[in-house]
Amino acid sequence: MNGRQAAQLLGLLPGPQQEVLRMRLVYGLSAEQTAAVLGSTPAVVRLTQHEALEVLRKELAARSGPPQGAVPRD
Repeated sequence: MNGRQAAQLLGLLPGPQQEVLRMRLVYGLSAEQTAAVLGSTPAVVRLTQHEALEVLRKELAARSGPPQGAVPRD
């Protein structure tokens, strides 16, 4: 995945989720630091990050199709 593709995926997320991922993954801030910047709590930051990553996981899975060797369910 290149930078353009990553930016497109991030563009699928609502603004707050984009912001949390940027702070946590790009800038390397802790949940506590991110919460302080956003005026939130560390728990909300971690939940927002979890939800954002789940959206991205599902989108990537949908784009790539089933895993190799996966048996279709009926």
